[in-house]
Amino acid sequence: MNMKQLIELEEDKNYEKEITENYKIRGFNVKIIKSNDRLYYIPEPIFDFDEYTYLFSELVDMLYNMKDRLSDRILKLDELIKTVSSIIFSRLEKEKSIVEDKNIIVELFTYKLIKLDKLMPLFYDNRINEIYIDNAKTAIYIDHQLFGRCETTIVLSEEEMQALIARLKLEHPISVSYKNPSLKVELVSQYFHLRVAIDFPPLSPNGPTVNIRKIKANPLTIYDLITLDSFPPIIGAYFIEAVNQRKNITIIGEPNAGKTTLANAIDLYTPKFWRKIVIEDAIESINQNRLGYKQTVIQVDSFDSNKSDYNKTSEILKLLHRSPDWIYLGEIQTKEHTKAMFEALNAGLKGIQTAHSDSFEKLIRRWSNYGVSMDDFLSLEVVIVMERKITNNGKILRVVKEIFEINDKNKSKNLTFYQKVYEKTWNMSKICESLQNNSILSERYEHILSIEKELQ
Repeated sequence: MNMKQLIELEEDKNYEKEITENYKIRGFNVKIIKSNDRLYYIPEPIFDFDEYTYLFSELVDMLYNMKDRLSDRILKLDELIKTVSSIIFSRLEKEKSIVEDKNIIVELFTYKLIKLDKLMPLFYDNRINEIYIDNAKTAIYIDHQLFGRCETTIVLSEEEMQALIARLKLEHPISVSYKNPSLKVELVSQYFHLRVAIDFPPLSPNGPTVNIRKIKANPLTIYDLITLDSFPPIIGAYFIEAVNQRKNITIIGEPNAGKTTLANAIDLYTPKFWRKIVIEDAIESINQNRLGYKQTVIQVDSFDSNKSDYNKTSEILKLLHRSPDWIYLGEIQTKEHTKAMFEALNAGLKGIQTAHSDSFEKLIRRWSNYGVSMDDFLSLEVVIVMERKITNNGKILRVVKEIFEINDKNKSKNLTFYQKVYEKTWNMSKICESLQNNSILSERYEHILSIEKELQ
């Protein structure tokens, strides 16, 4: 569907009969529309400044007359909205055409002012998991939590694309160069937490490409994932018992397979008195201090950053002197990350980490090529393989495909050092037999069954 057809779809009043879903988010009414077997995400603002140009111009003039309050320092998004509100709110209260919440109108105005108004509903909608902008002047598409892959009628101009990039650089003063044509930063407000990755020319020859992942304020729990059919209750119970026994857990899968979602869900089952240390570049773990946990978060430079003062490798090695009971290493990406991780695990540290690979065998090959020995692999203990599937109707399914355990007893018997204890195709009888007889948690099987009952 070309751009003209997308605009016609948005303007065609007859599409009401094709609406699949209607719901409200802050500042917008959202419609999910089905057309020619494709789903479209159509947000409509509750107040459109394009229809009140006189008001928009007047508010801009008010800001210009008070520009000293906006230009004395760099204002992050929430601060900017608060400052704009202090200048224009009294005028909005006098506007009889506005019956909506004036605080929301201030936000709509501010986003339009900084040319991010088209992106605002995508940022605010908690049902959106991921946002894709292949380049300016092409329609944005999204991954929706309920409806999977959806098209939109939203197209950014070059000016709007540059406005997004400018805002990210204001929030995080990271430079981009020919040798380092990528940017990975966070954009955080009281209403959303985004992890934004941008590739620039020459890496992206047709202009900047943007991938925005939403970090949920209320992440999914083990129970939620069971409800979504990611795995059966007994496997959820197995994960909880693995944490109780301080087994090292590695979660692997392709990008956007649900690795971090599962890691966060599992990580909530540590005892609250454990000292937990998190090392991440883009913060995707849960802030557990507000939940009563003892958690220290260390944010390091991203893999694509051109800074090197705080890198993941050095901070992982420093863990040995920080006395954690449990570590959360986020994404293990490079050869250096991998070697540092195994040094930490071989020193006896316990925790959870994620890595990209669609099979354990491929991960073993890659890490072996990095110089990791077979003896080093014995520190892994539990390896969970996540799988991501896109159905014919565009819905995205994330499931636990397999679970492997590393058992040093097998080495003494001249067996392979790892064994499969779960596969999604197994029936319940085979799963139970595997956990009862073959798992490193076999002695805790009865306790796993008792946890399973609580999850059902």
